[in-house]
Formats: sequence, C-alpha cells, structure tokens
Amino acid sequence: MIGLRPLSLSNPAQWLQIVAAIVFAAALTVVLVLGMQRADQLQAATATLQLASELSAKPQTIRADLTLIQRELETTAYLGDALRSLAMLRAANNDAFNSIQNNLRNAGLLADNDVASALSASRRSWQGLDQALQELEHDGTTGLYTDTPTGSELSATGKAAKALIDHVLATETQNLRSMSSDLTRLGSMLQIEVEENGRNLRALLLAGSTIAAVLLALMLYYAWRWRQSAQAAQLAQRQVTNILGTVREGLFLIGRDLTVGEICSDSLRDLLRVEVPAGSHFRDVLAPLVDEKTLTAALKFLGLLWKEKVHEDLIESVNPLSQIEATFANARGGTDVRYLAFSFRRVRAEARDESVLGVVSDITDRVLLARELEQVRADSGSQAALLLQLLRADQEQLQLFTASADVALRKSNAMLTAPGIEQQDLKNKLNGVFRELHSIKGEAAALALNTFVQRIHVIEDMLQSLRTRSALSGNDFVPIVVKLDEFINHLAQMQALQERVLALRSRRPAGAAAAGTAEDPEDSHRITTVVPATTQAPVAARAAPPARGTADRPAGGSLPPAAAVLEEALRVLTEQTAKAVGCTVALRTSGLERVPLQYAGAVRNICIQMIRNAVVHGIERPEERKGLGKPEQGLVQITFAEESPESDGGYRLTIEDDGQGLKYEGIVDKALRSGMVTPQQAASLDRSAVYRMIFQPGFSTTEEISEHAGRGVGLDAVSALVREHGGKIGVSTVSGRYTRFRVMLPRVQSMGATSAA
Repeated sequence: MIGLRPLSLSNPAQWLQIVAAIVFAAALTVVLVLGMQRADQLQAATATLQLASELSAKPQTIRADLTLIQRELETTAYLGDALRSLAMLRAANNDAFNSIQNNLRNAGLLADNDVASALSASRRSWQGLDQALQELEHDGTTGLYTDTPTGSELSATGKAAKALIDHVLATETQNLRSMSSDLTRLGSMLQIEVEENGRNLRALLLAGSTIAAVLLALMLYYAWRWRQSAQAAQLAQRQVTNILGTVREGLFLIGRDLTVGEICSDSLRDLLRVEVPAGSHFRDVLAPLVDEKTLTAALKFLGLLWKEKVHEDLIESVNPLSQIEATFANARGGTDVRYLAFSFRRVRAEARDESVLGVVSDITDRVLLARELEQVRADSGSQAALLLQLLRADQEQLQLFTASADVALRKSNAMLTAPGIEQQDLKNKLNGVFRELHSIKGEAAALALNTFVQRIHVIEDMLQSLRTRSALSGNDFVPIVVKLDEFINHLAQMQALQERVLALRSRRPAGAAAAGTAEDPEDSHRITTVVPATTQAPVAARAAPPARGTADRPAGGSLPPAAAVLEEALRVLTEQTAKAVGCTVALRTSGLERVPLQYAGAVRNICIQMIRNAVVHGIERPEERKGLGKPEQGLVQITFAEESPESDGGYRLTIEDDGQGLKYEGIVDKALRSGMVTPQQAASLDRSAVYRMIFQPGFSTTEEISEHAGRGVGLDAVSALVREHGGKIGVSTVSGRYTRFRVMLPRVQSMGATSAA
C-alpha cells in the first residue's frame, strides 16, 4: 500500500507551516505564562488590600478595648474576657502584618518605595503599641484587686495595670492614628496596583484569545489543506495501485542495504513465485532462482549502481540477470521452466534515501520464439550438413546405424511410456533410456554424424537433470518423450535423405564414382594404423604404431570389407574424440575380421564406448605425457581373439590404453561424495570392489560434462550389453601405465561366415 507523502524538510511550504505553528504556539505559551503571573500578583495584591483595609480599622477597636479595660479597672470589674479579646486582637494584627509583607513580596510590590514606606511606617506605629499590649498581657488578670472594709480596691498590680493603660491611651493615640493613616495610604496604593494588574490581565487574556483564535484558524486551514492533500494522495494511490496492478512487469525498489521496498507491482509475486517479497533481502529473493555464482555476481553488480562515477547504461551489458532460467514447481507436482530478465535503474532523490528501481519481465515467449527461429535456421543448415555427412558415410554402416538407432529409439520410447510409479522403477527407466541413447550416440560419433550427436546430447542433458533429483514422477519424463519424438522424426528425415542419396548414386556412372572417390580430399591425408596383438605387455611399453600399409593383415594382405569399414569408423571416432579433448591418439586393431556375425553389433558398440572412455579418461595430454617420459601420442589397442578349446571356448575382446590408469583414490572419493558407500564401507573395500564401481549407472570421476564423457553412462552401457549377451567384463590397471578392459563372450552355436561387422 502507498501512504501519504512524507514530510520533506526541503519543501518551503512545509517549512512555513511548521514555523508559523511554532511561533503562534510559543506566543500563546508566553501569554499564558504572563497571564498566570499577573493573576498570581493580582491575587496577592487583592489579599493585601483586604488585610490593609481590615488593619486600618483595628486601631479604633484597640482603643475601644483599652478604654473598656480602663473603666472596668475603675469599677473593679472582671477583666478576663476583655484582656483575652485584646490578646487575640494583638496576635491577629501581627499575623496580618506578616501576611501583608508576604503577599507584597509575592506580588512584587516590595520593590515599590511608596508601598514599602507605607508598610514600614504603619508597622513602626504598631510596634510601640504591640510592646505595651504585650506588657499588659504579661501582668495577667490576677491580683488586680484587694478587699477592704469599704469594698474592693485596686491592688498595686491593678494600679500598675491602670497606669499602663492610662499611659497607652495617652501616649499611643498618635501612633494609632498614624497606623490607621499609613494603612489607609497603603490600601489606596494597593487599590491602584490591583486595578493596574486587572487591566494587564485583561489585556493578556485578550491577546491570548486572539493568538488562540489565529492558531485555531491556522489549524483549521492546515486541516483543510491536509484533507485536500489526503484526497490527492488517495487519488494518486488509486492510480498507482491501478498501474502496479495492471503492468505485466514486476516493479520493485531496492535500498542501499539490498532490501526490497514495500512498494511493488502485483505481477512481481506471480513472476517470482513468492508470496510477499516486500521487506525481504534481495539475496533471499534471488537464491531460489539462480546458482551461487550468478547470485554473487548479481549482488556485486547492484553494488556498482550506487557508485557516482559508474554509468549505469554502460554496465548494463554486464548485468548477470539480463536473462536467467528459473525452475518453479507447479500444481501438478512437476516443474515449469520460465525465462526472466532483470533490469535496474538508479532512482535519484533529493534526500539521501536513494534506491534502485528493479524491473523483472517474463521473456519465456521471446526466448522460445528465438530458439524456434534458431532451430529453423539450424534445421535448414543441418539438412545440408546431414546430407554432406550421409554422402561421406559408408552406406552399409549407415543402414546398420539407422536400423539400430530406430530400434534403440523405439525401445527407449517404450520404456518411457511403460507404467511405473515406484522410485526404483522410475530410476531403472531413466538409466535404461540413458544407456540406449548413449549407445547410438557413440555409433553416430563413429560415423561422424554430428547432428545426431548434438541432438542426443541435448536429451542427455535433460536426463542428467532428472538423475540429480531426489524424487521422480511420471510427469518428469514428458519433456523427454517430446524430445525423443522430435529425434525420431529427425531419424526419419535422415532415412529419407539416405534413400535419395542411394537413388542418386545408383544413377551415377561407375567411373565417375571411382574418380570421385580417388579425388576426395578428406581421404588424402588419413592414416590408419592396424597391427596384430603380438604381446600382452602393457601398451605403454610397446613400440610406436607402424605406418599404414606396414601392419600385419590376414591372408590376402587386407581386411575384409566389413572389418575395414568398422576399423575406419573406430579410427574416425578416435581422431574426433582426441581432437575434442586436446590430445593425439593412435588406434591399433587386431582380429576384427574374426568377430562372429551374432556379436557384430555388440563388439561395435563396446569398442565405441571404450574408445571414448579411454581417450577422455585415460590418455594424458601431450605435454603431460612428455613430462612422464611417454610418447606424446597416446595409444589405444583393440584385440579380438578366439579362446583355445582348453578354456571355455569363447571369445576375448581386449581394449587397452597406455594412459594414466584408474585412480583408486579418485574412485573412492567420488563414491563417498555421491553416497554410494559410507566411510566405514570404503575402508573395508578391496581394489576389485572399488574398480567395479565404475560400471555403476551415473558414476563418473569427471566433474565437467561434455559430449564425450561425464555422465557415467558409457561403462554402464557396456556392462549391460555384455550381460545381455551372457558375457563377463573385467579390468586391470597399473597407475601411470595402462588400463585394460577384457570382455569374455560365450561361443556361439555356429560360427558361420565371418562377420559383416
């Protein structure tokens, strides 16, 4: 949600409102404080005026009381009540004078000389009378009279008291008049002061009322303005909400701390598949979408946007999030793959709260359309490339390949569509399809059918992604079925092209065909090395391969056509694989002409997989071989031989390379990291058990996946093929010298003719 516009101190109008409110509030506060002071002074002055008025009448009362006491002494009457009344009057006068002084101090009038002089004069007049009255109280009311035969008479004490009263009446009369006059004068001045304070208080009250009215008017005006702003803000909020709810792009803001802001478009949650991204760290938003490397690069890229000297248009070309592939779980239990594009622009604000505007778009349709266009172009180009590949390939081998590929693809399709919901069934289905496709991939590579190799590699990527999942479902195989159907159509196109090629060749004159073959530049520099297996020593210790034409041949001096074609296909595969991985490898073959017809396809597939495995995993790079004292050119030797009747009477296929050998520690480490064995189990395994692990589905010591290795399928396919034919496979190796695979196949019922391998 979007709230009202926050206070901006850079806005002059808002500053004016704040200053005006502060000034009027301060003025009202000052007026109220002054009014309270004036009210206190007025209260004190009024109380003093009242006391002064009361005291101004007290001298007459005192004189009357003294006169009464004097007469009662003369008549020997009881004086107790009169003296007590006089004592109370004296105490009241003293209290009144003290109160007057305190009130004048509170009212601030003691600083007035006239007021202070009147108070001091009246107090001096009272002090003499107060002392005399105090002596009269001290004498008491007892012992004033004595009894005589003629009646009661004043005693000495009574006579002294009467003399004191007569003296007070005679001498203090003037003081009483002065006291009354001074108090009257003090009352007049206090009356003037009270009136002045009253006028000041009224003026302050009027000023306070005026300021309060102005402040109220300002508050009402600002309330009206706020209401207008609130209505405008609500309108803007509705408009922004409509915009953010309508746009298809995901809009959001990122602060300097890489926290996603509260304002974002509704489509952002749909694009990122998160409930409430607002307030989340951008790392947490990206983590489910990209890998750690891309995430780190994205955070560094965002850090550059806050640097002043960095031009954001220039660094947009290195935006790691310009196109990412995100995988989301769907309601059906499967996954959806979407392509998202992030772009970022700096938002310049007047304050320091700068932020970055992020825009994320779903570009899946655009990417898929581009891929379709690219696929159309690739298909157009691949038609010519495929035609060229078909023209170069041996037609008999090509027919065998298309037949075996058709069988493998239909078999894979049958496995994919077979029912099965258990995890083990699904994994077996996955491994079976992997083996079938990897086998025809090797055959396609042997025939240099690169378009087939690339298409199968794409399907293997999809299968590899399924292999890494902890749980599988039947829906996960649907994209594989679609891709497999496309591949079957591609195979049908190839078969149609092959028929056209055969039809064209059937129309060419024989001499032209021969001439074309002789002038083919591709064959002018090819050298095939074929030597007999003269020893079982490791190939690393053997001599370099002889040149073409010097190798031992069967009777007649040359291989049978089928064996020669197989040898040529294996040689091409060896050269292409070695070139792809950056090394040079020679191939030696022996006994391929002895392969029975029943084992022709199996031996071909086994040799293809083993050559790829040997070149990629076994043969070192030339510089490394040179450092080890080996020839820079590696060697792979394939031997097929018939076992002696004294043994089991079967056949032995040996594939040997002079590479680095199997790495025992590397195999154990990969088995531990993949969870195949526990550390306790690994400690108790012997070498033969460790080496058997390389035949497990998905096991590979190569970390990087390529067209030739890394998926752990080749040896698994070989092992399955050997088991299918009732054979056995074994491996022997010496670190740094060689690796030898030996396949034992049972004897067939009837040898028949030699193989058309």
